[in-house]
Amino acid sequence: MNKVNILCEKDRIMMYEFSRMSLNRMQDRSPQIGMHSFFSAYNESNVKKEVDKDRLIIEEAARAYEAGRPACDLDLEDIFEKTKAIDKVFLSSLLIPSFALTVRYSDFADIRIQRIWRISRTVYALLTHWPVEASFSEAVKNAYTGNKFKEIISEILQLYSQETRMLGKSIRTFGPFTKALSSYAESLFHDMENVTEDIAKLYTQRIFGDQTVHA
Repeated sequence: MNKVNILCEKDRIMMYEFSRMSLNRMQDRSPQIGMHSFFSAYNESNVKKEVDKDRLIIEEAARAYEAGRPACDLDLEDIFEKTKAIDKVFLSSLLIPSFALTVRYSDFADIRIQRIWRISRTVYALLTHWPVEASFSEAVKNAYTGNKFKEIISEILQLYSQETRMLGKSIRTFGPFTKALSSYAESLFHDMENVTEDIAKLYTQRIFGDQTVHA
């Protein structure tokens, strides 16, 4: 059983489901079909970038855990620097006319480092409470209460939404498209915020059953 691969796959599935639910909510109430199509393509690339970064974070934390290093000794700044290579791949894929994106890391460095820390701590907690033959769900139940697990998912997704919002503010376009894109990006951020609670509750219930979690 490769626990790191399991953690990465669980993260990938959740991130793409979170994106799909957010975009669906946006599409249901947005008359800007062309804009939605454009932003869906952008968001698909952005989600892949975030999934790749999460894999990097999970692998770095797991490697440190296996080496016997405590979570507090993780070099978050070093991991942050490594995530920039994934950003470069994302930026090189955005070959869209009248569209430019410059990453201003000073805008969201603190947010990304917080997310690196939260994901890393979660990796440590799960690996610590994950017996050799146990499932992912059993590891989660060993490590957390339902309410605590729901809180962690919410926090990670909120940090992702905040970073995505800041990244969106770095977009530069030309002509009247600028205002429409800015408005759309802000609306999408609020939809991501609204969907966060739904995703956190959904994934908590999948593991802890139908017991209602509110905290």
